[in-house]
Amino acid sequence: MGRALRTTLAPVLACGVLGPIQADADYVGDAAATGVTVSGRVILVGTVPKRAKTLPVTRDPDFCGTTMPNESLLLDGASRAVAGVVVSLDGIAKGKPLPVDQTLVIDNRACRFHPRISAIGTGSVLEIRNSDPIMHNTRIHKDSRFGPDFKNVVQPAGAKAIQKPLHEPGILDIRCNAHPFMYAAVHVFEHPYFGVTDDAGRFELPQVPPGKYRVKMWHELLGERETTIVVPAKGPVTIDLELRQED
Repeated sequence: MGRALRTTLAPVLACGVLGPIQADADYVGDAAATGVTVSGRVILVGTVPKRAKTLPVTRDPDFCGTTMPNESLLLDGASRAVAGVVVSLDGIAKGKPLPVDQTLVIDNRACRFHPRISAIGTGSVLEIRNSDPIMHNTRIHKDSRFGPDFKNVVQPAGAKAIQKPLHEPGILDIRCNAHPFMYAAVHVFEHPYFGVTDDAGRFELPQVPPGKYRVKMWHELLGERETTIVVPAKGPVTIDLELRQED
């Protein structure tokens, strides 16, 4: 294994000029593809956005409580690492195969969606469950809360899980019509080079082929940013990515 390459990358706005990058194309999976692991952390720089600490509960307070913690920004206090950031490569056309026959479960549990932020590949299945003893109405839109309807599911307590195939890439905005404080997002990709940062702000993208790519970051509160990375033939590569509040 080659010597680890470590870089610190300050992101640019998504509309910035990034120079020559591998062109977007239909992704081709190759079982013989090789590559290196790209991993690192996402760190918040600048001012921490102001936000309410709690959200009001207007329905089912006996079960949900009267307020719910605002989890739109989860920071590690010491390092300012950001959890729940979707990190992906943009413009990658060939590499390891996309996993098949995967199921992503979104569970209505304790008046929250679990997981809140997730990512999966096309060809997978989204399964919606209700583990609570109350009714939930999960409504999913494409792209944003104002985008086209993808699925609208009313699930009383004890209802069976509902499954929906994921054929197209994009972002699914998930909310509960019965409980407006509930939120989740699912990112669907046509390639396997994506991940969601953990509580320590860390992500890992295994088996990335050599090349120059856009690294895209998405966060529900901090918005989208992207930067570039050159992946060598030998690695691994460790990068620190920076996010800041949008202007």
